[in-house]
Amino acid sequence: MILQTTIAGSLPKPAWLAEPKKLWSPWRLEGALLDEGRRDAMRLALADQEAAGIDIVTDGEQTRRHFVTTFIENLEGVDFANKRTVRIRNRYDADVPVVVGRVARSKPVYVEDIRFLRTLTKRAIKATLPGPMTMVDTLYDNYYRSREKLAREFAAILNQEARELERAGADVIQFDEPAFNVYMDEVKDWGIAALEAAAAGLKSKSAVHICYGYGIKANVDWKKTLGSEWRQYESTFPLLARSKIDQVSLECANSHVPLELLALLKGKDVLVGAIDVASDALETPEQVAATIRSAMKFVPPEKLYPCTNCGMVPLARDVALGKLKALAAGAALVRKEVRG
Repeated sequence: MILQTTIAGSLPKPAWLAEPKKLWSPWRLEGALLDEGRRDAMRLALADQEAAGIDIVTDGEQTRRHFVTTFIENLEGVDFANKRTVRIRNRYDADVPVVVGRVARSKPVYVEDIRFLRTLTKRAIKATLPGPMTMVDTLYDNYYRSREKLAREFAAILNQEARELERAGADVIQFDEPAFNVYMDEVKDWGIAALEAAAAGLKSKSAVHICYGYGIKANVDWKKTLGSEWRQYESTFPLLARSKIDQVSLECANSHVPLELLALLKGKDVLVGAIDVASDALETPEQVAATIRSAMKFVPPEKLYPCTNCGMVPLARDVALGKLKALAAGAALVRKEVRG
């Protein structure tokens, strides 16, 4: 089927699990109750996606407090007790963990989540992981003292996790790399190579998500400084087009990204962001369809996957569900047109 819908990854958590509309929100349950609660939240996230008509589903990242740091919490060589303040994506300050020794993965991180999700649905599943460069940019390195060396270490760890996620039932493995929109020279020098290393040997589809961030104030303010055209993708897309990565997920809805840049991804699957996650306003199916039609001027429908701009964890649950329904309905409109 053409124009299969999917989401960038996260969905809002139930209020009984974590404080709504907040990143890094602490859990409201503990121990066995927390384990049970996160599983129940996964069921709800899946049910919302299936009810809305989303074709390629995720776990809604219901077991994670943050898309990067939760993965890092499960690694050796990182100190979370003595955090340092760093500039994230050259945009805002945050207290982050410190690399104090060789990083290593001693156990799976999200594999059981995907194995559980696989028992609940027959739909295609996308598993999401942080990308190597974005991981490097979300901590303080006091050991390797080289962003490239640390990224390559993370790539090897991510590849271990990705291969096990694939065996657990994931049909798509996506690496989230918002840092690719900030450090374009590093993307060229070592970012693409680290990303390919993270996805090496996968039989499932590999994807990279590159956006302009969650709909939080720091990101919204940053976007206002980017001018009338956002051309960050212009240097990155040709590199990705030549890479071994199968799919590229990007931001389009209510953005200033010139859509002709999509033509630079010729041959790749394009996950076009047709839902604005920085606004509570619900898109209409026709608005979603309009974004998809515009993207189809540069990407053939068989290579196009309508998606969200970014994760929706900072939104209210009812808003996120409304956006999911609009995404599926808008894609259905265009699908009907293409089929004639």
